[in-house]
Amino acid sequence: MRDVAAVRRWFAGLALLEQLHDGDRDLFAEHATWVTLPAGARLHGEGERGAALWFLVEGEIVLGPASRDGTRPGGDGRIDATDTSTDTSTAVVVDGIVRRSVTTPGYPLGWDGIVRPDRYRWDAHAATRTRLLRVDREVIDASCRLDEAFAARLHELLLWLAGGQLRRQHTRLVTGRYDDETDAVAALVEHRAEELRVTSPLHRIPGYLRSRPTVVDAFRALEVIRDGPDAVEAEIAREALDVLAGVRRELRVYLGLQRVYEAVASAPADLDPAEVRARSCRALVDLFAHTEYRIEGLDRLPARPGNVVLCNHLDSHPGNRLPNGFSLILDTHFVSSMILYRTYGRAPVRVVRDSHWHETGHARYYDRLGYVMVPSWEEGRPSPEQRAERYERFVAEASATLRAGADLVICPEGRPGPTAGSPTHLRLGAFRLAGRLDPEPLVVPVAVANFDQRLSRAVLGAVIAEPFRMSDVVADPTDPGQVARFVDDELTLRYRGWVREAAALR
Repeated sequence: MRDVAAVRRWFAGLALLEQLHDGDRDLFAEHATWVTLPAGARLHGEGERGAALWFLVEGEIVLGPASRDGTRPGGDGRIDATDTSTDTSTAVVVDGIVRRSVTTPGYPLGWDGIVRPDRYRWDAHAATRTRLLRVDREVIDASCRLDEAFAARLHELLLWLAGGQLRRQHTRLVTGRYDDETDAVAALVEHRAEELRVTSPLHRIPGYLRSRPTVVDAFRALEVIRDGPDAVEAEIAREALDVLAGVRRELRVYLGLQRVYEAVASAPADLDPAEVRARSCRALVDLFAHTEYRIEGLDRLPARPGNVVLCNHLDSHPGNRLPNGFSLILDTHFVSSMILYRTYGRAPVRVVRDSHWHETGHARYYDRLGYVMVPSWEEGRPSPEQRAERYERFVAEASATLRAGADLVICPEGRPGPTAGSPTHLRLGAFRLAGRLDPEPLVVPVAVANFDQRLSRAVLGAVIAEPFRMSDVVADPTDPGQVARFVDDELTLRYRGWVREAAALR
């Protein structure tokens, strides 16, 4: 049984229908019937005669043709299923075709079939289980014939909806001139500044977006404006949220970086370093779930941990810098969590440089993880005695890690750099270590790519090459000359090829 009073109250609360009178909304409420669509069900088809006007109550309707394989766009991952925004009209691209996802309660659907030529201009399908209220075309036409004022108000609403389509297209033209979404939104706000109040909070949005710690405030503000009473501001906010879909993904990663840092730096003081490392890896797995990545060669990993795992070292994108100035280098974290921890269920130990005196954030993070720490190359040239002492300490700590059955992750380059040309130069310490241990560990090269790019635009790639023992590639693994010739003349060139393969993964 339909509760007309409840439906009337629902229609009365819709800011989207503010052009209509209370009596107009009551008319819709009195004649509306409930419609429930399962995920994938069609609401109407392109070219069909307009039979009704629907009002979205809950769920998601996607406007646009079906995929080439016959599946419907929606929560199957073909559309960005990780985007939890509630934009009225979020643009998505599937198979090269632009579709719009409508999730705002009260949005009128099927209005394009109410105006001439009385045919729907696009397909509409439910992306999730969706509930709507349906008002028959005959009711609307009859009311328009009886009440010219109602007809005028209704068509004013339809013109506003059609104008929204044109404004969205214009927004894409304006913002399409910019490579950076932040600049595009600033241009959008500037272009429509004359329509805004001088006190409009939209004027603050570009400033929020230019500082990484306040990007989350920009999204919160835009969502409040989008749901607010000012129709012009709400429309611009929806368009801005559409443009910022990639930035929203980056924000999720940035907030994930903060959670990873706090999972380590704020761990209880009595927590064992091995458990802190595991906690870090679990947080990293959650973080990388919001990125696009490809891993090739997992079948080449040894059956058990306790290996020397090599990783080329890439720059961190400036957007990953945390408010305390510390940057999590994502390449080694990816190898540790998404490859080694997920394979063996045990967090590896990394070789990391000591913190400098001014790097409080770096120290708070790495001091808790029980890693093998080595002096930074920036500390100057040590004496031969200091060098020998440091190396023996490194060998002792690294050997203990491997004997305990943990993987040891090393970046032989030392310094990070761009994906192109990586690795530039491989230092010999990791290879000399692997060659002098008994029993001799496997060396597992992992090539990573694109971690120096913006995560919303990059496909993170990793290629695991065939493991080897140093005694397999040089006659005497303890001879520095033989090790250097192998690393410089053979392995470096092969490693660069693996990095190119990782960069090409799609």
